[in-house]
Amino acid sequence: MRRRLTFILSPPILLLAIGCVLPPVRSAQARHAKTLVEAVEVVGNRRLTAKEILSNVETRPGEPFSSKQSQRDLMKLLALGVFDATQTRVLIEPGVRGGFVVIFEVVELPLLLEVKFQDLRGITESEIIEALLERNIHLVKDAVYDVAKVRAARGVIHQLLSSCGWPDAVITVREEVGSTYASIEFTIRYEQ
Repeated sequence: MRRRLTFILSPPILLLAIGCVLPPVRSAQARHAKTLVEAVEVVGNRRLTAKEILSNVETRPGEPFSSKQSQRDLMKLLALGVFDATQTRVLIEPGVRGGFVVIFEVVELPLLLEVKFQDLRGITESEIIEALLERNIHLVKDAVYDVAKVRAARGVIHQLLSSCGWPDAVITVREEVGSTYASIEFTIRYEQ
C-alpha cells in the first residue's frame, strides 16, 4: 500500500513557496513608476520662451514619469488662454537612456494687431471698449485673439447701439487672422 504525503500550507507559507518558484512579475504600472523623465521640451513656440512655458508645468527631468501628470500639465497650459486647444498637445517619446522625453507641442494663438470700429453713430469707440472690458472681453492691441470673444463683442456692441436708439443696426465683423497676428474690423450699418 502506498502512502500519500500531504502538505497543508497556510496562506503566508503558500505565497512564499510560490514566490520562490515563479519569477517576479512586475506590472506595467510598476515599470512606468520607476521610469524617469529624461527631458521636458517645448516645440512650436514663437513669442513665449520655453522657460516661460515650462514654468507652468510640474513634470521635471529626473523625476518618475507620470502620464497623468503630463496630461494635467497640458490642461494647465491650455488654461492660460494663449494656446490653440485644438492643436496643442503633449507627446511622450522613449528616451535614449530607457526613460521618457515629454514634449509639449504648442500652437500659440495670434495677437490682435488692431481693432477698428467703422460708422459709429451715437456711441464712441472708447464707450465700446469700456463696455467690453466690463464684461472681461479684451479686444485691444496685443491681446490674444479669441473668436468666441469676437462673437461676444458683437453682441455687446449690438446692445449698446440698441440702447442708443439703433435696435436694427447690423454689425458686420471682418477678421484677418494670420499665424501670429489678427486684425478685426466691426462695421455698423444702420437700418431705418
